[in-house]
Amino acid sequence: MTDMTSSMKHQLLGLYDSPFVRRVAVTMQCYAIPYEHVSLSVFRQMDAMRPLNPLFKVPMLTLPDGEKIYESAYLLDYLDELAAERGMTPLTPRSGSEHRQVQQLMALAMVATEKAVAIEYERKRPAELQWPDWTNRLRGQMRQALAMLEERLDGDFLFGGRLTQADISSVAGIGFIRYVLPHEWPSGECPALERLAERLEASEAFQAVPIEE
Repeated sequence: MTDMTSSMKHQLLGLYDSPFVRRVAVTMQCYAIPYEHVSLSVFRQMDAMRPLNPLFKVPMLTLPDGEKIYESAYLLDYLDELAAERGMTPLTPRSGSEHRQVQQLMALAMVATEKAVAIEYERKRPAELQWPDWTNRLRGQMRQALAMLEERLDGDFLFGGRLTQADISSVAGIGFIRYVLPHEWPSGECPALERLAERLEASEAFQAVPIEE
């Protein structure tokens, strides 16, 4: 890893049980970008969150110069740009066909993740307000996205025989499903993804960002 230490650190706001926060944090670990982790919940710690982030949306990354950026996709783009400037190979290719292919795989990972998050939110509603048909639709979309990723996974990584953001985002989403919604994980249906998740979860970058908080 290339050390990107500086006198001023980045600051990452949000809990690691969020797959969106976690994929950013793992990326920062891969790039050896030091950061302060501000571990606050948008639900349980609203009073502490409000002065830092009145949008109550995570992740939020505060840059060393004080600039704040939102939405994990934009944070990842910034980190890739920073890595490229430091002579590292970005986890998402910067242009061309490779860029589009990795972005498309990331999109599938985010579909699966976002539908899983929506299932969790629906599950937290009062029982009399839950809509089973909606949950079934979300579940179908989540499983279809996972099946499409499973089909694309040929070898150790999703694209190009190397670690890309497609792998990190997929495993962050899988980690959320298996930790928060274990009953929703299609056990046995995605063996290649399960192997990818087990391998990356054991890596230094993921171990530094444990989902349990």
